[in-house]
Amino acid sequence: MKDNKGFTLIEVLITVSILLGVVITVIPLLQLLILEGETLTDRRYMNQELLDELQPFLWSPGRSLPQSQHTTFQGNGMKAVYHFTQERELIKGCVEWTNVKEKRETICLYGVSRKK
Repeated sequence: MKDNKGFTLIEVLITVSILLGVVITVIPLLQLLILEGETLTDRRYMNQELLDELQPFLWSPGRSLPQSQHTTFQGNGMKAVYHFTQERELIKGCVEWTNVKEKRETICLYGVSRKK
């Protein structure tokens, strides 16, 4: 086998096809991981913001609850709507927003208001 140029071509074609297969598989997976990471970051952020908005109502029992409150966050430009309701002795606070996947998300937290 002194003339093995065809064999080398086949090796290169197989190597390139394997490499392309890996690249075609890995790039969408990385994009999905980045998108899911951003979604989880937004959920944590919204959860913390909801907790911050709920605190004044928990520590001031006589304070009236707003029907809804619209907020735009400066850092990421997300828009959120807060809803607060009284359910027996609990105060329910919910936040709604559109995530990076363009889906509506809602998180609700409950708190017991401080006694007078």
